[in-house]
Amino acid sequence: MKLIDLCERGSINIADGAMGTYFSAVTGEKAELCEISNLTQPDTVKSIHDAYIRAGASLIRTNTFSANTRILKCSVEKILKIIRSGYKIAAESAKNKAVVCADVSVIYYNDDIDFNPMDEYRRAIDTWLDCGAETFIFETLPNMDCIAEPMKYILSKKPDAEIIACFTVLPEGRTRSGTSLEVILADIKKHESELAAVGLNCGCGPAQLYENAKNFMAYISHNTNLHTLIFPNAGYPSIENTHTLFASSPSYFAGQTERFAELGFGVIGGCCGTTPEHISLLRGCLERGNFELKIPKKITLPETQKLRFSSKLAKKDFVIATELDPPYGSDLTKLINSANLLKDCGVDIVTISDSPLGHAKMDSVICSSSIYRTTGIETLPHLCCRDRNINALRSLLLGAHSEGIRSVLVVTGDPIAETDRGVIKPVFNFSSTQLMKMISQMNSDVFSGAPIAIGGAFNPDPAKADFALKRLQKKMEAGATFFLTQAVFSDNVIPVIDQARSMGAKILVGIMPIVTYRNACFLSNEVPGIHVPHELIRRFSPDMNRAEGEAAGLEIACDLAQKLRPHADGFYFMTPFNRANVICNIIRRLGIDK
Repeated sequence: MKLIDLCERGSINIADGAMGTYFSAVTGEKAELCEISNLTQPDTVKSIHDAYIRAGASLIRTNTFSANTRILKCSVEKILKIIRSGYKIAAESAKNKAVVCADVSVIYYNDDIDFNPMDEYRRAIDTWLDCGAETFIFETLPNMDCIAEPMKYILSKKPDAEIIACFTVLPEGRTRSGTSLEVILADIKKHESELAAVGLNCGCGPAQLYENAKNFMAYISHNTNLHTLIFPNAGYPSIENTHTLFASSPSYFAGQTERFAELGFGVIGGCCGTTPEHISLLRGCLERGNFELKIPKKITLPETQKLRFSSKLAKKDFVIATELDPPYGSDLTKLINSANLLKDCGVDIVTISDSPLGHAKMDSVICSSSIYRTTGIETLPHLCCRDRNINALRSLLLGAHSEGIRSVLVVTGDPIAETDRGVIKPVFNFSSTQLMKMISQMNSDVFSGAPIAIGGAFNPDPAKADFALKRLQKKMEAGATFFLTQAVFSDNVIPVIDQARSMGAKILVGIMPIVTYRNACFLSNEVPGIHVPHELIRRFSPDMNRAEGEAAGLEIACDLAQKLRPHADGFYFMTPFNRANVICNIIRRLGIDK
């Protein structure tokens, strides 16, 4: 039996409820272990499926939601055994009474170049197909991108397979990765031919989910022919003794969840915190109700507008960006004075680094906001993934936008020193490309009237060109429109930069003036990603005074900039010790001041 067989009955169908949280309630074990229990406690898993079917479920999901090597931290061979056992157990419970959905894990890999998630998807999907799976469900999705390739693979192996995509949308109308409901709906339309059904699951309880469900149906019912499902949580969870608990009553859940039938959802079930009792009471409500369909009015999706800074680069105007280092303290007087000097000599945008080398300095966004308000020069704060989780990054972006910031440079962030890791914990909730995707999605909804231009970092080192160009392509696909390179000290990078520009990237070449012999040695030996050639270091000596050092550095920087200018869309000057006068002298000598 398949999903289409249920939906053609014309009645509202009941699905099962949670597996992980109910497994934990039944066994007293952590929910994270429930997939492994396909091998260690198959009778327990089967009893849970049986209980949901007795409660009225005519659609059940296999106990494989987290069955991948990245989450369970076990071998591929063991994962495939978990999948085989999970499907077999569900099929034994369902027989001809319920549709079995192969629950396909979404594999998150944080842009690890050496890890190809499709290798694991192929093995898992092949295993499900060998078991006889016909209906596949991807749950708790943040967007369509993460399942585009697996969907194509399923259909290439079994063209008549049914694919269900369920998204987790929080009360504010976005997924945890920041994807708006509008973006999800537009992507569903693009992939309609590959899908059998779409829905919403998890994230919040039925009352909080209702408005988003109404908007979801307002689009799906008017613009597609897809079947629909919905699986709200029991409510909002609390944590007690490391266990996740849901305090809301089954009767409350049933009363609130039956409202989704009025919106036209064809399959209704439960997610985290729900139990067979929740599903049984829901069935009773639906059987007693006479529902009048309330399909909301058709909605249209907003169009994304062009970004200001990227539009300027698109005109092929040569751009000058200059970096200032935020202070360890709270006094911005020196930076504001430097920003005024740079503005007067023609700098287009001032960039502010985000606690470089993992040392705590003034927040880059707050620093940038203050400089912009005080001087009027546009600012480009660096935004790193090291110190903030998704919620904090999103909140920071909202604040930055309210302060008039319209460009950000997204970077991974320098690592925390090993000796500090016991005290300071890096977050890295997002990779740089994932953060870029989140900002792109915010640009399409929250910032649609004035989007934020997204910049990325690019290392044009010829020895690492293949890796760097692959990363650059990923960042462009994620929404980056311009790139700032590492500090360049040789023209041997020109072929790599030319190749990057041929891919459509706008490249601002990094120029870092060296001002002392000690400065040159430090940069080459103690700053990650920077190498100063010996022939340049030899042009300095420990005996030079400040003026002599600056003069030598000025000459080197100008010679290099002249060679690189025909191959760049702009320069990214890194200000030595915040000496803005050094950058102004270079700009004037190059004749690029306004």
